[in-house]
This record gives sequence, C-alpha cells and structure tokens, in this order.
Amino acid sequence: MNRYSQVWAVVAALLLSGWGADVARAETVATAGQSVTVYEHGGGCRKSSPPGQCCHMEKKTGSVHCH
Repeated sequence: MNRYSQVWAVVAALLLSGWGADVARAETVATAGQSVTVYEHGGGCRKSSPPGQCCHMEKKTGSVHCH
C-alpha cells in the first residue's frame, strides 16, 4: 500500500466513523481527481484526549467533543 492509499484509508475511516460531524465549518479540497473535507476549528487537542483522537472544549456549550 503506497503512502497516498494509506492516507485515504485513514481519511475514509474517520469520515465513516462520523469524525467532524458536529463541526460547523468545512471546506472541500480537490486534489488529483479526489476530494477530502477539511474541518476547521480553533484550539489544539486536550492533553487528556484518547489515543488516536483529538478532543476540544466547546466554549459555547461547555462540553467536550472528540474526533
């Protein structure tokens, strides 16, 4: 499996798992006949994020969401 195949496999797995479903803004980027949705939000990952996930505090609601 080449590097691009690995990247697309990870992206597909994240999208199928509902990753970023609660993120308000998204941008679709097209590259070489393929597209991927890039989710934008401020802030970095919480140190307590589970392995392989990135959790953020939603300041408006006071809740934590992970992707």
